[in-house]
Amino acid sequence: MNKQPVSYLQTDSRWAALPYQVPGETATIGGSGCGPTAAAMLIETLTGQTFTPKDACAWSVEHGYKALNQGTYYSYFKPQFAAFGIDCDQLSWVNTYGKPAHSNHKKMLELLDQGYYIIALMGKGLWTSSGHFVVVWWEDGKIRINDPASTRPERLNGDPYTFFSQAKYYWWVDARAYNKEEDEVTQETFEQMLQTYLDKLADRQPDPSWGGEARQWALDQGLITGDGQGRPMWESHVTRNQLATILYQFSKA
Repeated sequence: MNKQPVSYLQTDSRWAALPYQVPGETATIGGSGCGPTAAAMLIETLTGQTFTPKDACAWSVEHGYKALNQGTYYSYFKPQFAAFGIDCDQLSWVNTYGKPAHSNHKKMLELLDQGYYIIALMGKGLWTSSGHFVVVWWEDGKIRINDPASTRPERLNGDPYTFFSQAKYYWWVDARAYNKEEDEVTQETFEQMLQTYLDKLADRQPDPSWGGEARQWALDQGLITGDGQGRPMWESHVTRNQLATILYQFSKA
């Protein structure tokens, strides 16, 4: 399951009334800054650096991605994420609004399952009266969303059919390394961990002298075979299977 990203609202009083505009308009972050706010959530999540909607909107204006009397150009996301070393791109130029069965929705879900985050442009309906960018971070019977403009439950936990009917375009953000299961251990990593443990046991203080005679007898009788590398592993825990083997070997001695 993907981790829920940092959440920012474009309507936060700290920056809602600040300008997000180019000459010839009077737009604000609160009214038009959904795209940079969505980007800010994921950039801060993936980098650990503070990057607010104010920062993202300033970057957008500075680099020419604010559209006059509209919101943010679609071309904004890829270079904005690239500025932080994060891969991002538009999934498709096909407009899927009103097409809940379109294959792009399936592709989007597959990317989520692989650990990507998604930025979706929503069309007219539950999320907007015109156009609105939201962050999609998981799907488990509901489409889990960070909405830059709302905390309403139905907009954060979207009904899949409604969401797919109103989603127009998708951008993927590569977060696979961030969302990788922390407890996932490869065979190679396990073997390295085991070898480190065995080496630590081998480096311990010599076994006490009072048990020397018993230890030598156990070795001579073949009751202790160790780890196969000449280390008898005296301080390792004995499993039931090992104990049964020891008793069985003893019965044959």
